[in-house]
Amino acid sequence: MQVNLLHLQKIFGLISIRQPLEGRMGRFAFLLAAGISLFGAVIHFAAPLLGPEWYAFLQAPPKVVASAQAGGLLAPAGAVMIGLLMVVCAAYALAGAGLLRWLPCAQMVQGTVAAICLLRGLLVLPYLYKFPDRFWTFDVIASLIWFAAGLGFLVGILRSAGSRQGASANSSAVQAGGA
Repeated sequence: MQVNLLHLQKIFGLISIRQPLEGRMGRFAFLLAAGISLFGAVIHFAAPLLGPEWYAFLQAPPKVVASAQAGGLLAPAGAVMIGLLMVVCAAYALAGAGLLRWLPCAQMVQGTVAAICLLRGLLVLPYLYKFPDRFWTFDVIASLIWFAAGLGFLVGILRSAGSRQGASANSSAVQAGGA
């Protein structure tokens, strides 16, 4: 039984070998951002199940940790809301990677998420300078992860735009040649 490679690519959404390098790099960058976003969603969805210690480990504000200790709604509601926002970020990253067909305002949302993630990742620098004794390794690692997600969105946007421009130039050349 012979397996048709094109058929497998359609089923599993594999990247075509003929796809330009910009498109493959953009797709990889968006997939990286989606993975980081989904991981963030999972750890936030797990927080209400794992208790106040988990909130404290994740550097939640003292008010949120106190809410978790008291059994209040602020901590779990906040964790679920942040988790849902991260799922939305992952969905837009997957749309950028071509795994989801259409989401409203995709480029605008992807650009906004890229900017927020990059700024959050860089936010650690002035705090490290001003308050070096208040930082844990977790803070630096979390900022690096945020920055990586932002880079994933940014590179995905830039590379995908480059491959779309190349594809439209190629189709224009083919149409002009056929006329």
